Amino acid sequence: MIRTRNIDAAWRSCINTIIRKGIKQVTEDKGQETRETFCATIHLSDWSTGNIVPRNYIGLSEDMILKNYIPQYLTSERGEHIYTYGWCARKRFMFNQLDFVKNSLASGKNVAFAQFWNPATDLKSTNPPCINIVLFHKVDSKIHSTVYIRSNDMARAYPDDVAGVYTVFLTEVSSRFGGKKAMATLTTISGSAHIYETSLNELEQAFFGSVSSSNPRPRVNEGNLAGPILLRSHKLREVLSEIELKFPKYSKLQGEGKFYLYFGFNLEEINLEFKESEEVERVLGGAGRLGKALRSYRARTDEGVWVTIDQIESAKKKLKESKSSRRIIITPNNPWEKVYDLNPLLIQFLLRHDKLYTSALFADYPIQRIVRGILLVRAIQKELIGGNTLRLGPTALFFMPGTSSSRNLDLKNLV
Repeated sequence: MIRTRNIDAAWRSCINTIIRKGIKQVTEDKGQETRETFCATIHLSDWSTGNIVPRNYIGLSEDMILKNYIPQYLTSERGEHIYTYGWCARKRFMFNQLDFVKNSLASGKNVAFAQFWNPATDLKSTNPPCINIVLFHKVDSKIHSTVYIRSNDMARAYPDDVAGVYTVFLTEVSSRFGGKKAMATLTTISGSAHIYETSLNELEQAFFGSVSSSNPRPRVNEGNLAGPILLRSHKLREVLSEIELKFPKYSKLQGEGKFYLYFGFNLEEINLEFKESEEVERVLGGAGRLGKALRSYRARTDEGVWVTIDQIESAKKKLKESKSSRRIIITPNNPWEKVYDLNPLLIQFLLRHDKLYTSALFADYPIQRIVRGILLVRAIQKELIGGNTLRLGPTALFFMPGTSSSRNLDLKNLV
């Protein structure tokens, strides 16, 4: 997890971490060699006070980003592309999701999001959107954004995507709430954060003789969110104890009587022998809205054909067919049906070295139900692993934010 003001320090810190700690991996499609880390989380508190691109950036120039890349966020059309992010936001699901977000936040909701992932097409596509969800949180007069990116080339694409989200999507949503003065922090979660081995020589040259980042422009977002916290604990009981300890210290008051905290943690294992486990498995079996959303997801392909998808079965099939895939995504919410209230918003699975790595994104989620949320993820993992030889790898869970009506929590009775 990286916290900094702008893109320059974030890019350098992330690249250095991947070079030192990244695991070598070969891509699913073109067989390219990469170094990969899992769920890089970067919080930018003041993006607009820095340059669009880092110093000595090896990707597109600032001029090229502004002239050729940002227009793909501005447009509502695909043009010659398989997709553009502007089209995903405004036309893919036959309505403008950014307008939907603005109206939701204006009507009193604290959190709203635009979903770009369409299971009807993307589970089989060779080039689905890398950005899957753009989440917006209105706190007082400020709009904060969290972005989930399933696959992220941190050397040549991360700064470009941040520039697009901030200058187009965050700008557009904030226009309803005071314009530039309302634009606040931006947090990205990159499920597969990687660099290509072919980029290493250029990166070494870019970093050689680099001086520490400076911030010549004055701070804009005084008093904004400090960003998500990363819990140190890796076992469920210890995680709950740590939340109890840190929530009173770091949580913020939202409106009248609702406290929130952005946080993430990595569980080494999840034991299903807790309260509610039978109820969770019943829900995922098809009873209730979440189970139906996963088992019989109704959507239209980009070619206009309506289909019904069992997302869990599709994920199981994908795991068998493509062991290095970064495209195994489950999304219960359904823009086609204007459904945006199911948690977790997204689950991504990465099969690495016979281990199933998992990340799950929750938003505006009651902390008193956190064990239930974890068990939902674990039950899906259990079904995907099935009777084969796969082992359960790390499970990263993000609550962006988690909420409570009380600042003082008692979570011991949840397990």
